[in-house]
Amino acid sequence: MDYQALYRMFRPQSFDDVVGQSHVTKTLRNAISKGKQSHAYIFSGPRGTGKTSIAKVFAKAINCENSTDGEPCNECAICKGITRGTNSDVIEIDAASNNGVDEIRNIRDKVKYAPSESKYKVYIIDEVHMLTTGAFNALLKTLEEPPAHAVFILATTEPHKIPPTIISRAQRFDFKAISHDQIVDRLRYVADSQDIDYEDNALDFIAKASEGGMRDALSIMDQAIAFGDEHLTLQDALDVTGSVDEAAINQLFEHVANSDVRAAFETYHHFVAEGKEVNRLINDMIYFVRDTIMTKTSETQFAHEALVDFDLDTLYKMIDVINDTLVSIRFSVNQNVHFEVLLVKIAEMIKDQPQAVQNVATTSVATEPNNEVLLQRMEQLENELQTLKSQGVTNDVKPAQPQRSRSSKRSGSNKPFSTQNIYKVLDNANKEDIKLLKDNWQKVISHARNNNQKALVSLLQNSTPVAASEQQVLVQFDEVIHCEIVNNDEEKRSSIEDVVCNIIEKKVRVVGVPSNQWMQVRSDYIRNRKNGSGKEAAVVSEEEEITPDADQTEVDVAQKAKDLFGEDTVRVIEDEE
Repeated sequence: MDYQALYRMFRPQSFDDVVGQSHVTKTLRNAISKGKQSHAYIFSGPRGTGKTSIAKVFAKAINCENSTDGEPCNECAICKGITRGTNSDVIEIDAASNNGVDEIRNIRDKVKYAPSESKYKVYIIDEVHMLTTGAFNALLKTLEEPPAHAVFILATTEPHKIPPTIISRAQRFDFKAISHDQIVDRLRYVADSQDIDYEDNALDFIAKASEGGMRDALSIMDQAIAFGDEHLTLQDALDVTGSVDEAAINQLFEHVANSDVRAAFETYHHFVAEGKEVNRLINDMIYFVRDTIMTKTSETQFAHEALVDFDLDTLYKMIDVINDTLVSIRFSVNQNVHFEVLLVKIAEMIKDQPQAVQNVATTSVATEPNNEVLLQRMEQLENELQTLKSQGVTNDVKPAQPQRSRSSKRSGSNKPFSTQNIYKVLDNANKEDIKLLKDNWQKVISHARNNNQKALVSLLQNSTPVAASEQQVLVQFDEVIHCEIVNNDEEKRSSIEDVVCNIIEKKVRVVGVPSNQWMQVRSDYIRNRKNGSGKEAAVVSEEEEITPDADQTEVDVAQKAKDLFGEDTVRVIEDEE
């Protein structure tokens, strides 16, 4: 056969050629150069990481006639014979098919004879963990007292199956998975050496698909080149491995995130119709979620955003669910059903989790107005205008309230807060109660998080208690919509009150106020109580704030109305006294 596979053609012939195992090659090269090599070695590690290749290089180096600094010359007759596999003093044994006592006894009987053409006899036993207990026992005595001319190299992917008595009689080297960048560099070197036209993203994908094995990477590359007619593209690599690109996985996750399970099923069945493998699809999903997590926790870039709006806890659970499915389909007859159930599980899990950004009114960049954004801004503006109306500023034209339906269950008014309820808290506020709540507020949030109350954590994580009495607490919320939920949703408020009670051991009623309106409400309260009982002194927080200028506030709110509804729609009328 004229053609030779790439992984055989580019098998390392010296220690310098080995990729990613410098801790092994440096130790062996130094031992050989100093003449201190051991009589037995154990090479353990993942498949395709160079165990057998280094064993052959080691056999050449200790027998080479012109060895330099522990490296074989690859020019002498012994080196060439070992490379071609014709040297009778280097014996390779596959323990998977020769795992019995008789085969090991045969080795034991022949090892005592001197080598015929080399200095050392080298026995390379691959997949040594496949030997039977009797075979290990037969090998034990030889490893303990070998002839001076014999060297044993035991290669395995499962070192835990080797008896400790064998391990203790040999030097063990643990091979590691080769890094992504090292595999890409090696693939680029191979492609350039063979004058193969390639795409960089194809090499990147092959390195990822090989999962740290150089032999697997070269095999996939070889197959993709044959598929693509001497031109290596990303699509060719995807086709031969049964994978899909990140854009297609992003589309699948978009359907799931939007709870459009039917569209997700159609996308999946389209993948299957193109010959994609279920195992590979699930692995691609895991890598996609992993890349999203890396984007959220570091400065790395990721072009696809189907999952960036979800918090890290949701993404962690998503990986667990996907990984569980990967394990279960190995023992399943119908893999399609498991994958479809996986899509439903993720959709339901996402549906139960709060969105990472719920208050769309805080979005800093928008291409065109969103109805929900306008709705929330209108409600906020109406409250401000209503407050100023009592101070002499009225809006001549009140904007029409758009008709809408709310999916969330809320009771009572849809206003974000009630000034009357806030005043009731402030009337009886005291420094002892507010200090107690401020000191324990983070414990309240942690308690909700530890009890998997995700909705409450979303509500409370950007909140701060600002005033408290014996029976009530006033909580400031950064998000207007969170304040509205707490004030109008009896179920949510009751849940928060239960958590607070568990921490401070006292039942209090929670009242919400938006952070962007708290200072105005506070100033109004102090102004209204100036000639009253003097309780405003208890309301003032530990740090004094300067009351906003009323005239300036009126101008700002009037300008907000004009910006939102237009100059022609809003007209400010001054009360004449």
